[in-house]
Order: sequence, then C-alpha cells, then structure tokens
Amino acid sequence: MRLMKFLRTVFLAFLIPVSGWAQFNCGNTFAQERLFEQDPSARERFINVTQPVTDPLKDGERETLSNTSFTIPVVFHILHIGGNENISDVQVASEIAILNRDFQKKNADTANIVSQFKNLAANCNIQFSLATLDPNGNCTNGITRHYTTKTDWTVDMNNYTYTWPPSKYLNVYVVKTMQNGAAGYAYLPGTAPAVMDAIVILHNYVGSIGTGNGYTSRALTHEVGHWFNLQHTWGSTNNPGVSCGDDGVSDTPVTKGHSQCNLQNAVDCTPGVVENIQNYMEYAYCSNMYTQGQKTRMHNCLNSATNARNNLSTNGNLVATGVLTPASGCAPVPEFITSTTITCVGNAVQMTDYSYNGTVTGWKWSSSLASNTSTVQNGSFTFTNSGIASVKLVAGNSFGSDSLTKQIITVLAGINTGSINVVQGFESGTFPDNLWIASSPQYGSPFLTNSVTAFTGSNCVWVNNYFDNPNGAVSFYSPAFNLQTSSSIQLKFSYAYAQQSAANNDQLKVWVSTNCGSSWSSVFSSAGSALTTTGILTTGPFSPTTSADWRTVSVNLSSFSGNSKVYVKFEFTPDANGAGNNIFMDDINLENTISGLKNIDNTLNGIVVFPNPFSGSVHITNEDGVVINSVKFYDVSMRELKHFPDNLLNNRNILLNGLEEFKAGIYFIEIKTPGATKTLKLIKL
Repeated sequence: MRLMKFLRTVFLAFLIPVSGWAQFNCGNTFAQERLFEQDPSARERFINVTQPVTDPLKDGERETLSNTSFTIPVVFHILHIGGNENISDVQVASEIAILNRDFQKKNADTANIVSQFKNLAANCNIQFSLATLDPNGNCTNGITRHYTTKTDWTVDMNNYTYTWPPSKYLNVYVVKTMQNGAAGYAYLPGTAPAVMDAIVILHNYVGSIGTGNGYTSRALTHEVGHWFNLQHTWGSTNNPGVSCGDDGVSDTPVTKGHSQCNLQNAVDCTPGVVENIQNYMEYAYCSNMYTQGQKTRMHNCLNSATNARNNLSTNGNLVATGVLTPASGCAPVPEFITSTTITCVGNAVQMTDYSYNGTVTGWKWSSSLASNTSTVQNGSFTFTNSGIASVKLVAGNSFGSDSLTKQIITVLAGINTGSINVVQGFESGTFPDNLWIASSPQYGSPFLTNSVTAFTGSNCVWVNNYFDNPNGAVSFYSPAFNLQTSSSIQLKFSYAYAQQSAANNDQLKVWVSTNCGSSWSSVFSSAGSALTTTGILTTGPFSPTTSADWRTVSVNLSSFSGNSKVYVKFEFTPDANGAGNNIFMDDINLENTISGLKNIDNTLNGIVVFPNPFSGSVHITNEDGVVINSVKFYDVSMRELKHFPDNLLNNRNILLNGLEEFKAGIYFIEIKTPGATKTLKLIKL
C-alpha cells in the first residue's frame, strides 16, 4: 500500500497552461527516490526503461525497421460535471488528426526546422485510431463520458476507474482541472501499475477546436512520446534549464532543456553543438519534430513486452478493438446528470441527458420515488415520496438500447413531518427511514443504528469509522420542522467520540436548511481534539461505556423561527488519512423553550416535559441526572389519576405511555425528587 501511494506521486511529464511550453517543478526526482527506497527493484526498472538506445543494425535492417508501421487503438475517457470539459466528439477527432499528422511528419511547419536537424526529422510511421469495439466486444466510438467529480483530477490510483486494458488500448483521460497547475502527464512504460498506464490531460489541451486551440494542441503529442518511452530531451526530470542532461537518444544533443524558443542561441551545453529546441519532448513552444533516434526508441518500445506494448498493433488486437474492421451503427450508452442531488417531497427535478456512443432516438426516464415517467430527452420528475431516490434512464436507437440507474437524489420529507419537543432517540422504528434519511458513501460505513450502546435507552446511531472508513462525508437528515409559531428554538443532541491519534482530524458538522436543501447554514462544527468527548486517545475501536463518554450540545436556532420547513443535516467527515475513530449520536431534539413546560415551573430546570399539548404519551428528559422518586398525573380537582412505577424512572429519558384514556382537557404532572417537587400544567388534545 505504501508503494502504491508513492507510485501515485511519480509524474513523468508535466505541462502547464501558460504561454508556451513552460517549466514546472513537480518534485519528480524526490518521488522517484522515495519509490526506490520502498521498492529497490523499481530503480532497476527505471534504469531499464531510461537506458540509452543502441543501434547495432546494418543499413538494410535499419531501413526495414524504419519502414515498419504501427497502428494504436485509442480510447478517450472524458470526465466532466456538465461544463466545458465535456468536450465534443469532433474535438477528440481533431486531436486524433493532430497525432497522426505529427507522428507521420505531415505537419507543414517541418519547413521551419533548423538546418542542423532537418535531415533528422522522422516520420515515425505510427497511426492512431479510435477504437470501435470496447473490451467486452461492444460497439463504441472510442469515447466514454462520465459525470464525476474526479474531473478535478488528483494523482491517485483510485481515480483511474475507467481504464481499459493498456495492453489493447492507449487510454487518455480528459479532465477539467489538475493539481499543481499541470496540464498533462504520463508514466514511462513499466514504471507504474497497469491501471495507471494512461495519459491524463486537461480538456483545453486536446485538439485545435472547441476548448482547444492550435497553440496548445501538441500537448498530447508530447505525452504520447512519454507513453512510448521517451524522456524529456534533458533527461528524466521535469525541470528544464537547470543542468545539462541526456535523454538516452544518440541524435538528440545533451541539453539543459528550454521553455523559450530562441533558435538563434541554442548552444548551452556543448560548444558548437546546436540543441534540438524544436523537439516534441522539449518545453519550448516551437515543437515540430521527433528525431530518427527517438523513432527507433519508440519502435523498440512498441516491439517490447513491457506493459504488453507489443500487442497493440497486432492483427488480433486491431480486430478485437475494431480498428481493422470498424464496427458501425452503435447503440447509445446512457449517461445523465440532475439539476440537484437534494430536494424535498413535492418538488420537481430536471434531468439532463449526456448519453454517448451513438445518436439517441428514444429516452425513457423513471424513478422509484416519483409519480411520473418521461420520454423526452431531458425529462423531469415530481417526487411524491421521501428517501434516497433512484433514477433510471433507458436510451436507445435502431441499433439497440441500454439503461443506467443511479441512486442519486435525496428527497427530504414534506412539511410537518418533524415534531417539536419530541426526542429522536432511535429507540423505535427503523433507521434510516423515509423521515430520518441517511446518505450512503461510495464505499465504507454510513450512519447506522447501534443497539450496543446509547446515551439513553438502548439505541443510537453511529459511523463505523475505525474498521470501515467511509469515502468522504456521510450525512443523515431530519424531517421538516415547522417553526412558524416558534420564537425560541434550541437544537439539542448528544454524541460520543474519541481520537485514535493526536493528529487525527475527524469532523462533525451540523447544518440547517429552509429551502429543501438548496443551501445550508452551518450551526455547529467541531474537529480533532475539540471533537473528542473522552479527553484521551483510544487507539482501538472506540465505543462509549458510560454517560461520561458523551457530550450534550445545545445550539440556538432562533434565527430560523418563522420558517415552515426547517431541515437539520448531521455530517461526519473522516480524516483523509483514514486513521480515525467511531462516532455515536443520540437524543436529537428541537426544543421550544418558550412554549415548552420547562419555563412554566422554574424549579428543577434540568427536568423537561414534552410535548405540550400531548395525545398518547409524554416524555421526560432528566438532563441533570437527579433522582426522581415519583411521577403522578392529576386532574384539575387534583385527584390522582395515574402513578407511574419506580422502575421507569431510573434513566435520563423517560417515556410515559398509556395516556390515551385521558379525555381532552387540562391535567397536572407532579415530579418528585429528594429535594424538590416540580408541578406542571399539561393539555390533552
């Protein structure tokens, strides 16, 4: 695993989106050395792929090799969130044309090659062709499209989700942004795991039309050179202009590398030897050639078993990828996005079709929580039920159809589904349900019911963050609380958490929305050592064992008074390093401190009785943990009606049932402790 983490950081080439091919210091040398420390065999692999090219062939053999041609099946994986990065098929085709032009020396600007290198400029005899069959033998246009936040690319093995076998295809990922200002990178063959054997490039460095342009269109020519085992002309670093270096190719002179195209002063390392600034493996912006030696190196790569490059151009592979006999008439592959990922019952959500691979002539939309279906390209749903909604699109044409289902929309419960002054202690019913709704991470633990420990009662909810660390934030949502007639609201909840290490930075946030989740206001946030409720590090899996392991939080929500639909979201974000611990939550309550009984009798303020008015049951929360000797109900004549048994009274959350028999009217509840008595007026509906 540690080896994989280092592999993720080994950039073999970078270009940045500024004028010209510009310098970028990426720390490549440091990352490689760290890789060598972890895996000594990696140094030998690196030396093997960067060693100088030997050319022992006789003239006739060399001529035969130079006439050898290769055809490379290509697939573009376009990662997008519906923006300009979702480039068109035509823009991709433009890039394929540019690659074929450059690798076959058909570019008109070869006329500008300086005299010292004009005879060395090579037709590399390499053809690029979009695949027309995918790894499963299905029809494709060589372009896949994926709606995903991975389009904001970071160098992580888990991001290479869509790679087709690199022994059969050249994989190109097209993304929106890239860390450290890079515009593209590739690994030399044999230095990274197969799933990472792909090129990653920004959308505006692809092709010369659409978001691309002629000035940056050769970025992929450069990166494909790396994929064919070419280094930068100055060597294996990403830093031109620092020191003289060699790329292991005999006819590319030793050079420092250049980020400016000063052809009149191209002698930096060897007196009298002009350097090949116009090489595609330079950072200068006047690149227009590969040399004969680089061609030999690329051909050697394509004849090598390393990463099965020697399979790419075989007849068998060209048939399997649909290059030799192109497939035609593809059925579409469905893809779509939604106008929002969170809404509430009664609201409409718009769908946008992003299907690809073939022209779609028919659509059918359906959802598990909606009352309608749709057959237009960009359908919409009105949700009649709450929960996590799945959305299904069937896209088709005369050649066939396919379907895609995403569990993508959180539909919050409708108005008046949440009750003020009623504690959610997760003691009855199921969790999650269609009122208290929990999101599911891509992998790892969501919020689930825990019946082993609780602050009060027997149950709470928790995230198993020790053994089953979730992927990103996990949340659960409350029903809709109606605060139109409430002027002073307190949100109370209890939680328990312990850090695994002092560096751990797990985070708990609480949010409130009044517009069906379109926007959220943060009302509570705590992380790391401030979040812990135990005060000590727990290196094993944490589980609270006493009430002292819990903390009760009170948050003033008075600023949200007057709103008819108030939703609360509890969000837990595990530390990105994965070394976190479990969190538990219990006893969630929105308490109306003005109309609630707590302010009618000012004695024993730690004892709260609700709801008022009541119907079939009454709750008592004993926040101070004082001993309660008795609980009795009286009518207005102070005649005792009900005396609750002592065994109900020995916890902090008391549920009094059996009050359905009372007629509507006014009653009194008497709560006795060793030092005081609290008497409150209640109204029965």
